[in-house]
Amino acid sequence: MKSFFLPRVFRLLTLLFVASTGLLTTACFKTETPPDYSAADDATIQKYLADNKITTAQKQGSGLYFVPVVTNAAATKVKVGQRVSVLYTGKLLDGTTFDASSLHNNTPIIFVVGAGQLIPGFEEGISLMHVGDKATLLIPSGLAYGTQGSGSSIPANAVVRFDVEVVDYGPIDDALIQKYLADNKITTAQKQASGLYYVPITTNAGLPLAAKGQTVSVLYTGKLLDGTTFDASSLQNNKPYTFILGNGQVIPGWDEGIALMHKGDKGQLLIPSSLGYGPAGSGTAIPANSVLRFDVELVDVK
Repeated sequence: MKSFFLPRVFRLLTLLFVASTGLLTTACFKTETPPDYSAADDATIQKYLADNKITTAQKQGSGLYFVPVVTNAAATKVKVGQRVSVLYTGKLLDGTTFDASSLHNNTPIIFVVGAGQLIPGFEEGISLMHVGDKATLLIPSGLAYGTQGSGSSIPANAVVRFDVEVVDYGPIDDALIQKYLADNKITTAQKQASGLYYVPITTNAGLPLAAKGQTVSVLYTGKLLDGTTFDASSLQNNKPYTFILGNGQVIPGWDEGIALMHKGDKGQLLIPSSLGYGPAGSGTAIPANSVLRFDVELVDVK
């Protein structure tokens, strides 16, 4: 089995990457309690605000400082659980830029707010915004890269600044899926609240649905919407992929989609990028922000 189904591991206070340094979490575990730098960080941020004559900063209970730049109060408010797209520039307080959308073809980062995919201070800051808003986030180290920093670009215990703009990306993924359905004359797709589309092909309605915690085995073919196959059971000696449903062992769109099926069902999952591989993609086979199609058969449930 290739790595396409291995989950992106999201943990708080870990290193985050888009290209060399950015926002997606990587696995990095520490069991000891890190030192508390919150008071020192707050003093650093207060000095930065004073030195730069910034008087509109809004301190949050977490220690994050939110500085509104453009506010569209009538626009859609970002909510926890919502997919958003964000343009960003990340800097140290001395002005050094360590990452930015402009360094990645101005491609926004797409994520689900509150899902723990990004550093806590970034997710909290974005949750305070509306679509179209611009703001500056001053993030204490405990809500950013902590005692480890990030590579050679972000020192340990660094307070970081992100200049951000929220862009509503969800409808783009949805529009791509809707076009795919129309082009292929598929009229039986069932849209889920998450943005996932499930297309039933064979349904054994007399059997119970697969449930969280059960071990399921799935035959699959994974494709991009242009028809390119990036992985399939047929490439793995036709061996089903077995995993525990709902335990985060697979991409979110799989956990959700397989839970809509009975043993023996066949179906198609059309998965928006935020429930797939997001802005990181997967190797050279799955580009960033790709909508995915999986033809799946649930061959066993235990």
